[in-house]
Amino acid sequence: MTANLRGATNVDSGHDHRVRIVIVAVTALLVLGTLVILVFSVLQRRQEILSATEGTAQNLARVIEEQTKGSLAAVEAALTATATTIRLLPARSATRQADIHGLLVENVRKLPFLRAIWILDARGDMIHDSESLPGRYNLSDREYFRVHRDNPEYGLYVDRPVRSRLGVWFIGISRRIDNPDGSFAGVIVAALEPKYLQRFYESIDVGKEGAVALMQPDGTLMVRAPAAEDRIGQKLDPVPAYVGNLPHAASGGGRALSAVDGVARIYAYRHVEGKPLVLLVGLGEAESLAGWRAIARANVLASLAFVFIISWLGFLVLRELHSRSALSRTLALDIAARKQTEALLEGQRRALELVALGAPLQQTLHLLVRIVEEQAPEMLGSVLLLDADGIHLRHGAAPSLPKRFTRAIDGEAIGEGAGSCGAAAFRREPVVVENIATDPLWKDYRELAAAHELRACWSTPIFDAERRVLGTFAFYFRAPSRPSERHRALIAMATYVAAIAITKSLEEARLRDLLLRMRELSRRLLEVEETERRSINRELHDRIGQNLSMLNLNLNMIRSGLSTNPPAAQGGRIAEAQKLLESTIMQVRDVMAELHPPALEDFGLLAALCAHAESFGARAGMPIVVHGEEFVPRLSPAVEISLFRIAQEALANAAKHAHAKRVEVTLTNTSERVTLTIADDGTGFDAARLGVASWGITIMRERAEAARATLCIESAPGRGTRVVVEAVREAA
Repeated sequence: MTANLRGATNVDSGHDHRVRIVIVAVTALLVLGTLVILVFSVLQRRQEILSATEGTAQNLARVIEEQTKGSLAAVEAALTATATTIRLLPARSATRQADIHGLLVENVRKLPFLRAIWILDARGDMIHDSESLPGRYNLSDREYFRVHRDNPEYGLYVDRPVRSRLGVWFIGISRRIDNPDGSFAGVIVAALEPKYLQRFYESIDVGKEGAVALMQPDGTLMVRAPAAEDRIGQKLDPVPAYVGNLPHAASGGGRALSAVDGVARIYAYRHVEGKPLVLLVGLGEAESLAGWRAIARANVLASLAFVFIISWLGFLVLRELHSRSALSRTLALDIAARKQTEALLEGQRRALELVALGAPLQQTLHLLVRIVEEQAPEMLGSVLLLDADGIHLRHGAAPSLPKRFTRAIDGEAIGEGAGSCGAAAFRREPVVVENIATDPLWKDYRELAAAHELRACWSTPIFDAERRVLGTFAFYFRAPSRPSERHRALIAMATYVAAIAITKSLEEARLRDLLLRMRELSRRLLEVEETERRSINRELHDRIGQNLSMLNLNLNMIRSGLSTNPPAAQGGRIAEAQKLLESTIMQVRDVMAELHPPALEDFGLLAALCAHAESFGARAGMPIVVHGEEFVPRLSPAVEISLFRIAQEALANAAKHAHAKRVEVTLTNTSERVTLTIADDGTGFDAARLGVASWGITIMRERAEAARATLCIESAPGRGTRVVVEAVREAA
């Protein structure tokens, strides 16, 4: 049957295979060509737009440069003409001062972008001013004054923007004034309004993200639109790229991020001819490419649609070819697969029937392994059961494996390096060993497997409904092998049925054990109830009855001696009766507290533990220290009373059996758990030998189970005892 199935998979002819290759190749070439053309055209169009944007920026920079040159030329002409005219005016004319002032005012009026013109003498004192500012000013500390004073040949000087002493921004444009003998006579200065240039720059359409700026060659910002007054007069950081190109390249451009607002722009710069100024025009890159992006998106979508159509058509053709080939394979495999499925279902039904009838576990597992081996004769099945200790694997069923091999691995511990089954149970996941001879998991069992000609082993853990490991289902092979889909299906079925059988067997064993325990517990509960009744009766008689009898006797003596005894004796009798009465009251309270502590109900667990520790410690002569803090919100009443009773029992054991000298009770809590610890320094015992015979510990365990808590007892002879109870943190 296996050979026929393999032959059925070769129905597809070589012609179909070649056709598939041609279709895939043509489709791939069309898709690749489309994508290459798309990328090339989109990038080329982007570069064209960026080049056009840079050209536009260059044209705008050229226009603005011409305007800036014209404005500076007008200022230079006005300053030169003014200096010449002043030199020609009669030095002793009575109207000289008024004439000079009028000349300055007239020049300011003619050049609206000037704020003022003033003249400084050789000491830097302002001697003429178009604004007639009040007071006297000495500007010898200004850069424009020092430049002309120290450099007689310096022409027109354009200073960086400065704020005047009146708080007004201006750009100083100055020329030197010489005496007839060529000595330094002073400086004539024109204050250029930066806002004038800013308004002009803002009138130029550079888009929403564009910018125009006037700078000095070292990157100092003089005027900018949009405005950036906080950066005026400062060097930009980072310094613009064109600074490194000056003075070799008087103009240029490129892409850069703005040092002012961080916007990416296409820049063009021009060095204003003959002046220490640079004109910078930047057009927003994102804004310039907005139209390109829309076109690019449309091209990408169209190309992707074309690619999708081509790919889809190729897929349809391939699918049709595949369907034609698969149809023949399906027809060939259908009958064999159906027969195999029917046989597998029949075997599964037989195994489940044995489980339902309560057959012995080994018989059911034996049948299950045989069913799997019938479906896949190359496999040798084996079932190992996890021992109650959760560490060792025991033989369950292996009808086809050598007996010597199964006996050798019976009882081996799980873990890494413990073969496929030991590792699968330890990891809680399937373990596939394709070659035992080379796999490190089999280093300790390699020779054993080789002696029985076992070359491969796949093992799958068997889980119950709560994902607890019950055992392993293993399959051995005489040659190195790896699982197929058919193998995986068989393994899934086998582990499923095995889990049902093992779980049912364990549940039946647990029920039998539980029935025995319930019977024993019922007997013990009756004994406890009778013991408690006798204890309460004895306590009431021994403590309260005797005191009440003495009280009655004393009262009788007082009554019979009222007429004969002196008053002092009567007083003593009455006092003694009162003491007995107080003692009786205290003892009644102790008994009531042991039956149900009032502090637990009124104040909480910590208060009840403190009260019990104080009274019990006083009676037992044993110091008891309580640590902790009260819970907010409080625990549920069931949990509080269970923890309190466990503490009572532990303290009683410490005093009665351990003969402890000191006990510490610690109560801690987190947002999720509450922990009660009772630790004593008594004689201790062997905790490993605890059993049902220890009645006090059994009571504590049942109390812990009632509160859904965990109880841990740590003790060793001569090292004291430590009882730890952990409960889930639940509000009352």
